[in-house]
Amino acid sequence: MRTETADALLRAVLPPWAVGAARADDVSGPLFAAERVLCEGAGPRREGEFTTGRWCAHRALARLGVRAVAVGRGTRGEPLWPPGVLGSITHCPGFRAAALCRTGDAWALGIDAEVDAPLPARVRARLISADEARRVRPEFAGERLLFSAKEAAYKACSALVGDGHAPPLAELRILVEPGGHGPGAGGRFRVRAPAVPGLTGLHERHFEGRWQRSHGLVLTSCVIVRPGTAVPTTRPRRVVGTPLGPQTRSACDSST
Repeated sequence: MRTETADALLRAVLPPWAVGAARADDVSGPLFAAERVLCEGAGPRREGEFTTGRWCAHRALARLGVRAVAVGRGTRGEPLWPPGVLGSITHCPGFRAAALCRTGDAWALGIDAEVDAPLPARVRARLISADEARRVRPEFAGERLLFSAKEAAYKACSALVGDGHAPPLAELRILVEPGGHGPGAGGRFRVRAPAVPGLTGLHERHFEGRWQRSHGLVLTSCVIVRPGTAVPTTRPRRVVGTPLGPQTRSACDSST
């Protein structure tokens, strides 16, 4: 898959005011020194996921008009964005991506990518309710779509209330709205979240979910919109960010 195709797949699930970057193959860098430390000792697979995820994050920051900075990692593995920026990183076999928006546009943003394959029975039994499974049509990628939507919603909730306080995946109820079906299909979904601290007062209308099924993948995004605010309808102005300076970047050694 070409990088342009990966970018287009990601754009299909993002609101018009968010930006992102994606690619199907791994890169070896560059990374900021502060990022390189985070992947020291990682095996080749994890190193590729991390490095390419940061590459996507740097590219997305530039598209948002933000100067390139190191994207750190929180205590629970979440990416740490510069002030004024919300975002999410995802990776699965054959796809890595990062999506960003301004803090004034939303409360939280989460994305997820999954290989379009049946969900393991033990995962299905633990995370997908009978009502959810009954409502989603198999041609929408079925329970794999539900799982991916839950992952995107969980990331958005975690960004808002903290990872240790977000509702478990099983308690996030997904309702897939009618739309296209089969490979290349896409549409919207709604989220019902329990009333935990930080999410009290949020209803289905405050969760905006989008999904796309294409190229053997299921992609989803979930945005939490501030209650009482209008949803932005335009994309941010594209400004090329400051490139990584040679004195502040380095590539993870491919032998780690």
